[in-house]
Amino acid sequence: MTTTKKTKATTKKAARKTVKTADPKSRKSMATKKVSTKRTTKPTNRDPRLPAIGTKLTRTFKGEQVVVKVVDGGFEYQGGTFTSVSAVARRITGYAISGPVFFHLVESKRGKTEEK
Repeated sequence: MTTTKKTKATTKKAARKTVKTADPKSRKSMATKKVSTKRTTKPTNRDPRLPAIGTKLTRTFKGEQVVVKVVDGGFEYQGGTFTSVSAVARRITGYAISGPVFFHLVESKRGKTEEK
């Protein structure tokens, strides 16, 4: 019994599909077009450090209650969707800040100093 190994060339061939399309200039001739059948969407694996979808993150900032909802595509705040919690924190504060630190999801390394 003989086994064959797939090479990169054969896997690339298998990942493509030939589709016949009509040429817009001449309806009589049929042109072939290679279309990739590879998955183009992002995997559904989320960062395990992030809160579960549907969670509401709350924080009081400058006397105002801030509520951010975790959704499938990122984080929702005031009708807009942001890709990261740090982008939301930047929008709220006006300066670059770690989102997980801002919402107290992790402990700040700089904020806690011990007295000697």
